[in-house]
Amino acid sequence: MKRLIILLTALLATGLAWSEGDSEGKGILDFSTPPNELYPARLVGLDGKNIDMGINRTSYWVEPGDHQITVTALIDDSMSVGTIDIRKKTDPGTVTITVEAGKRYKIAAQATDHKGNWQPVIWKEEDVK
Repeated sequence: MKRLIILLTALLATGLAWSEGDSEGKGILDFSTPPNELYPARLVGLDGKNIDMGINRTSYWVEPGDHQITVTALIDDSMSVGTIDIRKKTDPGTVTITVEAGKRYKIAAQATDHKGNWQPVIWKEEDVK
């Protein structure tokens, strides 16, 4: 039992050290829950490459510099006013973002009209603590 605890502690410490070192000097693209006037979004592409963030992942570490991000809006009919064209609301939107090390960029979808058109927006930028 003692060996198991020591082994698990060593593995956990190694994993934490790797995670912290891996994220050092990077920025964060954060797709967590936005304010009520915006809609959730998911990262599906970064610099022309497909991204599979998984269902529960809401943030993505990136190197500083200019990046082209492609996001999809998570808008369902219960969130909308009027009739929305299903195709338009799910088409990915692309925007270029300049990422700085040590910054978190909170990203969401903003409706531009009542027809289901939207655009990706950075609704908050903050220093990573």
